[in-house]
Amino acid sequence: MIHVKSKRLNHTTNELSEGRQYYHQLASIFCIMGDNPDIAALYPPPPPFYKFFTCENVSTFNSLRQSGKSDKEISEIQDIKFLVPPQRPNKDQYRSFGDIWWFKDKYVGLKESGVQQIYDDASPPSAGSQANTSTTENVLIENVNKDTENIENEEEIEEVFSGTRIDELKKMTKSLLLNYLELVGLLAKNPALAQPKIDHIRTILINIHHLLNSYRLHQSRETLIIKLQKKLEETKTETLGIHDTCSRVEKKLDQLVNRLEEFKAGNKANSDGNQ
Repeated sequence: MIHVKSKRLNHTTNELSEGRQYYHQLASIFCIMGDNPDIAALYPPPPPFYKFFTCENVSTFNSLRQSGKSDKEISEIQDIKFLVPPQRPNKDQYRSFGDIWWFKDKYVGLKESGVQQIYDDASPPSAGSQANTSTTENVLIENVNKDTENIENEEEIEEVFSGTRIDELKKMTKSLLLNYLELVGLLAKNPALAQPKIDHIRTILINIHHLLNSYRLHQSRETLIIKLQKKLEETKTETLGIHDTCSRVEKKLDQLVNRLEEFKAGNKANSDGNQ
């Protein structure tokens, strides 16, 4: 019994000592923040030029704008120069939260991202490049049936390219499984040699993800087709409902007209009988 109590006492003492160390660490951090508030903070401090955005400076800036002064002239004033909107960047990229973004939507390849491409980029040539290599007679014939041939060629190209992508995805999936098994063996025998294999697996996964993203356009087209078909069915259902309502209204009107004619005929017969 005494032995159990001593164990509990030792456990409680250890918890108290750990808690005391934790609070000492927090106190030291707060002391550092108190001496140098810019060293550590939960959120980064706001930029110092926010102090110039006062009501007086804003009204002065608006009055200078209305007077016809340019932004270059306004930027020479000490307290007002921060209110001038910055010019649009002349580069194609910008950095935000540690990542590089494009101003315009652009298809970024693996080489531009700094990743090795391990699958074959075997996209067939377009219909325009095939027409350049043909003879004059063939060009004239192709120009006659331009619309239909372009549609057929685009469908054929997309079908071939889809088959190529599917084969490459299967190859990379099998390679991923093989490299994973090799990584498990390295971790069991020599973990120091596992980092190159991990980098190789990362490259395979990025290539698979990049190749799957090439189906985004096809997915968006199919999604648009499904939504348009659904909207068409809803329109047809509403149209049928309107036609049914119109037919029922017409029947009611015909019944009212017949009753009115019968009522008129009955009144006429009664008036003739009274005479």
